[in-house]
Amino acid sequence: MNELVCIGKVINFFGIKGELKVLTNFDKKELVYKVGMPIKIKEEDLTITSIRVHKNYYLIRVNDINDINKITKYIGYNIYVKKEDIILEEDDYLLEELIGATVIEGNKNIGKVTEIYTSNYNNYVKVLYNKKSFLIPIIKEYIIKFDRDKKILYTNNALSLII
Repeated sequence: MNELVCIGKVINFFGIKGELKVLTNFDKKELVYKVGMPIKIKEEDLTITSIRVHKNYYLIRVNDINDINKITKYIGYNIYVKKEDIILEEDDYLLEELIGATVIEGNKNIGKVTEIYTSNYNNYVKVLYNKKSFLIPIIKEYIIKFDRDKKILYTNNALSLII
């Protein structure tokens, strides 16, 4: 299973020593932005060889490339990792895994997750229920657990969010 997960986008270079400036809203940054992580940009297999954070961006060096002229070809392209390379805790999940999940509150099916919204403060799932959409914040007050195998999101008090 070589399913790829998008973890960010190269938006520019940084300096002249071959660092890529990466914009990301990936929710598990600490699991993928680390030295030694295999990544894919432009169908090329690369490895992160250095990383640092600058303002709201990740600055990464790949394959020990120290030449700006060798990295500009990656600008504008997404960065991917193999899903199997992301080591999750037993009860943890990637936000994108929630898409298509059935949402259950108590014993009642209250819809399906259709989208994920991310922000600096909270992430939200958009749920479609009886031709109406509503958002559920992904916080402990509303999300009990996600069963990755059955693709079921168990909620608490989410029905109160339906307008």
